[in-house]
Amino acid sequence: MRILSPPSIRFEDESWSSERLARMAAAWRDAIASALASHQGLIAMPMANRPEDVALFFALASLPVPLILLPPDPSSWRALPPFPPHTPIVLGPSRFNLDRPARDAGLDVIALPPGRDEGRLMGVPPPILALPGVVAFTSGSTGVPKPVYRRREGLVMEAEAIARALALHRGDGVVAALPLTGIHGLVNGLLLATVLGSELGLLERFEPRGLMRLFASGDFRYWAGTPFMTDLMTRCPLSRPVPAAPPVCKISGGRLSEPVFRGFAERFGVRVRPAYGTTENGIITADMAAPEEIRPEAVGQPVPGIEVRIGDDPLAPLGAGALGRVWFTSPWYMEGYGFPPDLEPRLAHSGWWPTQDTGSLNAGGSLTLAGRLDDGFKTAAGALVNPAEVGAVLMFHPAVVDAVVTPLPAAGGAMIGAVVETGSTRVDAHQLHAFVTPLLPPWSCPHVIVVTDRLPRLTTGKVDRAACLELLRRGEAS
Repeated sequence: MRILSPPSIRFEDESWSSERLARMAAAWRDAIASALASHQGLIAMPMANRPEDVALFFALASLPVPLILLPPDPSSWRALPPFPPHTPIVLGPSRFNLDRPARDAGLDVIALPPGRDEGRLMGVPPPILALPGVVAFTSGSTGVPKPVYRRREGLVMEAEAIARALALHRGDGVVAALPLTGIHGLVNGLLLATVLGSELGLLERFEPRGLMRLFASGDFRYWAGTPFMTDLMTRCPLSRPVPAAPPVCKISGGRLSEPVFRGFAERFGVRVRPAYGTTENGIITADMAAPEEIRPEAVGQPVPGIEVRIGDDPLAPLGAGALGRVWFTSPWYMEGYGFPPDLEPRLAHSGWWPTQDTGSLNAGGSLTLAGRLDDGFKTAAGALVNPAEVGAVLMFHPAVVDAVVTPLPAAGGAMIGAVVETGSTRVDAHQLHAFVTPLLPPWSCPHVIVVTDRLPRLTTGKVDRAACLELLRRGEAS
């Protein structure tokens, strides 16, 4: 196994060297190892985007035990299936306030002693990525989060594939504004900087001014974000001079509207690269074209190691331009849902993994997404509605930043509801109705439209669909 070292970190106004983090990880590993003597199976930690938590991650990742990554907010510590009883959770000196929530969740607390040993690193440090794998969680946007087990080899392989796909080289600085507890943030931030041997610009939470300060340094080549982050960056107040963004900015996690794509490029001088992935696999596609050829409506080509096909059966794929289910092969796909060793079997078809998304490939192999298989619904009149198509038409309006289309339960059956984000631009529901009516079949026009300056979102940045439904119910009643 290739020997890796922690990346150096720039956090707020302080620099943390790779050696300093390695010393902290080695000292904490020694303290943890003795406390774990009576435990076997799994270990957990709450992880925020802070250098101390990164050091603790590397301490635990040097042990031959799968690691559960939990967000720092204990209100989100829920999963289906639930945590195995008496799983040990390690709390660093700044996390002692989580003792009670951890015990309430059925976890056994291991509290690290106050203070940290940053003395000399004696001998050969322990391998920093020797763990079998990591348990992270789906977003929970449509239900209770599901634990997903990813093997360490696959996570490192994914980070290396991102580097190859986007022409990142050793020493290229990486900005991490996504939560490191999620697979997307962990791989595109911490692990990518680790395999590149580069500096990690770490933000405790996404905040436009903090991100722009890292941009302005000129020391970073890569930033991974979401459409929501990109939108905020196009609308936040600017200082002068406006900093250029890192040369490679990759966006995944949802649709990127044309106005947001164009607005970011005009402000920061860089076209963001759309990408597509899942918690279960990580990255699947990315736009790898020359900067002037990047386009927002597609999500790019399969990254090295991935193959994508479209249709009901991946062994009989549809041709270019045809719409169907998205399938892929991957050498770093998840081991399964659940907590090892108790994992749900992975459902595959002759080595092809199904997604819940529909899309099409063009002749050049670029993927365009069209929606989710389970999003379609029938209205009270019996018409089948594709919410993605309705949302795409709404986003043609120049004032619309994003839109969520969902069934709205009613006495006679489902109605079509749409929650539309317009930012600071003023447009009302009547104007949007008038705009979409000539563009959609009569049975697909929304019955209720609610306009908001911001869509409600989860802490991950994904749309909170339950909150959107509540907005629609209020709009229907008003």
